[in-house]
Amino acid sequence: MNITNIQSRVMLCSVNVSSWAARRFDLKVTEEVEKSHATKGIGRFNKRLLPEHAPSFREAVSLGGRIRRHFYDHTLEYDQLSVRLLPTGIYMEFAAQMRKLKEEFDLAVQVFLTDYLDLKEQARQEMNGLFNEADYPTLAQLGGKFGVRMSVLPFPDASQFGVDLPADVLTSLRGEIDQHVERSIEHANQDIVRRLYDAVSAMANRLYATGNVRIDVADNVRELCALLPKLNFSDDPQLRHILEQANRHLAVHTGNDLKESEVLRSQVAAKATEIEDLMAAFMGGRPETPVHTPGVAPQLRIAA
Repeated sequence: MNITNIQSRVMLCSVNVSSWAARRFDLKVTEEVEKSHATKGIGRFNKRLLPEHAPSFREAVSLGGRIRRHFYDHTLEYDQLSVRLLPTGIYMEFAAQMRKLKEEFDLAVQVFLTDYLDLKEQARQEMNGLFNEADYPTLAQLGGKFGVRMSVLPFPDASQFGVDLPADVLTSLRGEIDQHVERSIEHANQDIVRRLYDAVSAMANRLYATGNVRIDVADNVRELCALLPKLNFSDDPQLRHILEQANRHLAVHTGNDLKESEVLRSQVAAKATEIEDLMAAFMGGRPETPVHTPGVAPQLRIAA
């Protein structure tokens, strides 16, 4: 595998989204339940601290989820917790969307903070004696429980690793870094193929199934065929071939096309199976996913 200049094509990225949980463990109620059932340690009672209908809170939490999904969709697996690989080729597009989503998130949080005291009073009425003022942060504290932080770092580069160590030790360490880079590239490419494999397999399952075919049957494959080539920062030729085949034979068809033509559905399903075989060979075997058969229908960090 050629790793020359790979450090200019990818970076390390982490995104941390924090939100208030709006729930609290209640020891008193837990003990009362245990006493009434003459038992111990079988459960914990966690109170919902806001009314069930709290749209401003749900909107803030929902936007936090959208930010996480955007981060995971546009980055690749890496072997460090919370850190993923971000190809430099999509950084500008990715960062612009992250800024937009963060602005929406910050605005939603401000709307929630405006509603907070009213929501707390509603909760006081609804909780029927379970309300405890100590469960609730102040407005100033609450604002600090929401946030979005993105960090980027350079990808490891053995040639730039210069520390004060004996030459033979330094040479060994640089070799280990190069091996780490190769493993990281291989792992990232496997991530790309697995994403496409799952989508193509699901598409084939639906096309082989009897009955009506939903018009969204090809949407996920089409979206991935537009995105995944941008994530192929190593420009692996075998991976590039797989993505080209999926784009040429699967992504060109709309859900409406497939819904209207049984012949086309059969042809595309057969082609999807061929492409699955290519991906299985790339991954060294088929992942443990449901197998389709023709004619048979076959898935935050929270502040306390």
